[in-house]
Amino acid sequence: MKLKIVFSALMAATNVSAQDNANADTSYVYKKDLDGVTVVAHNEIRKMREAAMPVTVLGKRQLEGTTTSINDALARTAGIAIRSTGGVGSASRISVRGLEGKRMGVYIDEAAIGQLSDYVSLNDIPTDMIERIEVYKGIVPYRFGGSALGGAVNVVTKEYPPVYLDASYEIASFNTHKLNFAFKRTDNNSGLQFGFGGCLTYSDNNYRMHLQNLDNRVVERDHDQFKKAMLGGSIKATKWYFDEAKLELVFLATRAEIQGIDSDIREAYNHGMSGIAALTLKRDNFLIDGLDLDFDGCFSYGKNGLCDKAMSRYDWDGNRYSPVTIYGGEQGTYASDSDNRTHDYVGKLNLNYLLNEHHSFNINLYATHTRQNPENELMDKSFGYQTNFPSHMSSFTTGFSYDLTLFNGKFMSATTLKNFNYSSETRVLERTYINNPVDVSLNRNYWGVSEAMRYKITDDLLAKIAVSSEVRIPTAEELTGNGYSILPATNLEPERCKGLTGGVIYHHTNSYGFVEIEANCFLNQLDDMIRYQADMIPSMARYANFGKVVTKGAEIDIKGDVTSFLYCYANATYQDLRDKRKHEVGSTAANPTYNKRMPNIPYFLANFGIELHKENLFGGKEQNSRFLFDSSYIHEYFYDFEMSKYQDRKIPTSLTFDTGIEHSFGNNRWTLSFKLKNLTDRVVYSDLNRPLPGRNVAFKVKYIMK
Repeated sequence: MKLKIVFSALMAATNVSAQDNANADTSYVYKKDLDGVTVVAHNEIRKMREAAMPVTVLGKRQLEGTTTSINDALARTAGIAIRSTGGVGSASRISVRGLEGKRMGVYIDEAAIGQLSDYVSLNDIPTDMIERIEVYKGIVPYRFGGSALGGAVNVVTKEYPPVYLDASYEIASFNTHKLNFAFKRTDNNSGLQFGFGGCLTYSDNNYRMHLQNLDNRVVERDHDQFKKAMLGGSIKATKWYFDEAKLELVFLATRAEIQGIDSDIREAYNHGMSGIAALTLKRDNFLIDGLDLDFDGCFSYGKNGLCDKAMSRYDWDGNRYSPVTIYGGEQGTYASDSDNRTHDYVGKLNLNYLLNEHHSFNINLYATHTRQNPENELMDKSFGYQTNFPSHMSSFTTGFSYDLTLFNGKFMSATTLKNFNYSSETRVLERTYINNPVDVSLNRNYWGVSEAMRYKITDDLLAKIAVSSEVRIPTAEELTGNGYSILPATNLEPERCKGLTGGVIYHHTNSYGFVEIEANCFLNQLDDMIRYQADMIPSMARYANFGKVVTKGAEIDIKGDVTSFLYCYANATYQDLRDKRKHEVGSTAANPTYNKRMPNIPYFLANFGIELHKENLFGGKEQNSRFLFDSSYIHEYFYDFEMSKYQDRKIPTSLTFDTGIEHSFGNNRWTLSFKLKNLTDRVVYSDLNRPLPGRNVAFKVKYIMK
């Protein structure tokens, strides 16, 4: 758009690259006198923070230092908790203000990856390849499309210079190795840009763990090996009809052993493989002046499954037992050698029309289609009949938005109206232990609306408020299962949430940096909450509607430069989620957990950190040193509803400390970093009976050619 062109020209005229400006968290405002005219240019992060949408932006400062993954960076952010079951590659979910899992929209460069969650996760993306992470709380921006309730996480990858090479290698505790690389080359004559990159991850995850379910006995994780490869290439044209036409191809492969907790699992593992093709088309002033087009299309083909066919089982004392069936199996009640095939199609069309400086309009069309073909002959033999059936699900979301700007930019608002439609067809066993499959077909339609407003009180102080009534469409996995561990739940209703959030942001820039204080409060009512719950058959589960949950809470975030060489941050979050079902599901009986705190969700968390940075601390030139310290606190919470303060099933209080040293040479051409996590070797859980790694170290070397 025109404003973007002007901003880029200003950066070039002042010898400051737009990329460097976007990454410099402390330099929110750049001033330069050009022929007697003073130009003030806010960087991308500052502009986003001042928009109407409630958003937290993590830039270069939060993504480096003691951070080794996206989850590490998000876990130190106000209002966010990361729930993990173990070490590298373990299952994890993001919780924003107590709403977690599939309620969160997950995007890479505004392209949804929720449909591809079986193969790729946010934590797979190396932090070296990320420009910033945007965390939207409560409202998902209309241009993203799709449906979500708790908010959204959007990872914005770096836009590399015309010729660029970035490679890093990290070695860490528990035999962990990570290799990341990215290469870009531009042909100036044709305007074609070629890119290639990838990451390889390996870890034994063989740390000691305390088993709460077995009187805290200490054992070594001996079957938690994780391997993942992700390779991709792209070609982008910038001189054709479209301002940007990009084709990307990605290949992913994963193998993850299953760590036993109640028993000593020795052979079972999950596996997955996928190929993804994506097309992006962008053009400003498409057809008419002021109309911008943004299109994303994606197709993926993948196969995944569970291999569990061991002919022996073992307990932690080494005693040997027969398998769960005559066909083998270490867990649950059936053997498995699944090979589930999935086809996913995702398309998004975004049209934005800028009428003038006060008014703009947006139309967003977002469509998905998923076809699943589960195959598991060994599981069928265990039960004696076919247990999984092909299915398909489609969804279509239409969004219309209106942005208003008044009073010389002091007031901004974003109004959005959405329509959600989805359908699915499958066959399902209503009772897994009875061979009586029935055909199930669904077609449903819902509406949602949201309003976000911002008013700039002074140059340093602004206030925000947002209200919403949103809908989240169940995913294909929730509705039709995954073919081996999750059963279909075809009577599932979509989640609906009414939310209110408000807050203030104070941001002041001084001669050596900035100081920022943000405070927010929030209130949400979630209807037909979807929860993952165990089935009658061990190791099998399905999703079900829980009922009404009300959330209220507050958060505060303080960060800034204390001196020219010292940066500090601190934040705290309190979130209170209560069960508001007055009656038991499907009954008139009183609900014994009415108004009690929702279980297995932390309600108080806080973070603190400092950074010392100095150029040429040890002499020489073009060197920079950083010393970092981070701490995190999560208060004890109950795994089940709190019916008595003497309950045993609790996730205990955790207080962890991380520290790190980072030193770069040759104007950031070479960077060496050393990180020490969980300094005091605390026993930490974020999920019941799933201990996280103790003290661990990592060393990383990074090289950049540009």
